[in-house]
Amino acid sequence: MQPLTLYQLNSLVREALETTFPETFLVTGELSEARQASNGHFYGELIEKGADGKSVVARARINCWARQYNLLRMRFLHETGQDIRAGLNVMLMVQVTYHEAYGLSLNVLDIDSSYSLGTMERRRKEILAQLEADGILEDNRTLALPKLARRVAVVSAATAAGYGDFCHHLQHNDYGLGFCVKLFPAVMQGQHVEESVMAALQQIADEYDRWDVAVIIRGGGAVADLADFDSYPLAASIAQFPLPVLVGIGHERDKTVLDYVAHRCMKTPTAVADFLIEHQAQCLVALEQFARRVRDAVRDRVYHSRLRLNRLAFRLPSAVGRCTLSRHHRLKLLEGRIQAGAGTALQTERHRTERLATLLPNAAALLAERHRHRLDMIEQKVQLCDPARILRQGYSLTTVEGRIVTDASQVKPGDVLKTRLAHGELTSRCCENESPQKE
Repeated sequence: MQPLTLYQLNSLVREALETTFPETFLVTGELSEARQASNGHFYGELIEKGADGKSVVARARINCWARQYNLLRMRFLHETGQDIRAGLNVMLMVQVTYHEAYGLSLNVLDIDSSYSLGTMERRRKEILAQLEADGILEDNRTLALPKLARRVAVVSAATAAGYGDFCHHLQHNDYGLGFCVKLFPAVMQGQHVEESVMAALQQIADEYDRWDVAVIIRGGGAVADLADFDSYPLAASIAQFPLPVLVGIGHERDKTVLDYVAHRCMKTPTAVADFLIEHQAQCLVALEQFARRVRDAVRDRVYHSRLRLNRLAFRLPSAVGRCTLSRHHRLKLLEGRIQAGAGTALQTERHRTERLATLLPNAAALLAERHRHRLDMIEQKVQLCDPARILRQGYSLTTVEGRIVTDASQVKPGDVLKTRLAHGELTSRCCENESPQKE
């Protein structure tokens, strides 16, 4: 077999493909790469993912020549509001081509705008269905909006005109209301919207007690840019955010997933500012009405109290006179009762004194006799206890050095004993002391 050069083999492949695939095809897939070269030509890659949504089961290189691409791009931008970019699901009319040096590629002849729009809407519905299945779709809407929502944390691009309009609208409101606004910068367009906005929301959540409400705003832009906000992680973060979230993405017709999960959604950043102003103004009106009711109630209370005081002042002199007369009569009555009672008590005490005067001599004589008899009894007892009488009965009293001896152990040999008798006194010396024996 005669060997072929690589170019010859690739030429045979090209001829076979051109013979097998002479017509065009409609093909769907996701743009994983999309770029326009300096010469105006478009180059990219079309992929198809597996059932898991992650693995790539097919891929093909695509291109579109500058003149054709400019026409397709302008029409796609007009019909969808977005540019042809990576991440879009597209339906392309292609022609299979093969080049000996560059290999297989698909030459793009047309693009179906309605397919891309339908894919975006289908993806949005899938995200909403997942949020509802997780039970968090309505969570943020159930939060109570503070009465005076004046501390506002804003997620927006620092240089966005919408953010400037929002702040200007708040600062120059017709009611003279004050707001505290702080910007948490984020990317609001492109592939990094999801992670950037979620990072800004996390910063707000870390200090959520300093804020009354969180606001996500972006000025007007292409409809395609709305797809950047159709993100399940971002929508779930807003749905479960600890503060009420107000969204003003700056679009008139279409909605993003964020509009369905936020506490409130408005069309523009200035509409969000108007909502905050009107909300606080309503609270201010309610406070003024309450203050007016309080003033009216106090005024009525003072008026009726003044009338009551006037009536009391008018009635006071006659009331005081009646009270004084009544007290005077009562004092007179008490005076008469005291006088009558004093005379009766005096008469009673006089009779008692006279009765005691008659009883006193007999009582004194009886008491003197009773004490005389008691003294006689005491005298007899004293005579019975007289030591002289006891000595006359044969008893004696022995002392040692003036101490009365009542026990033989109190005397030791050689002690001088003095024994007193009824008549006279004996002196003796102790020769030996014997302890008494117990029987």
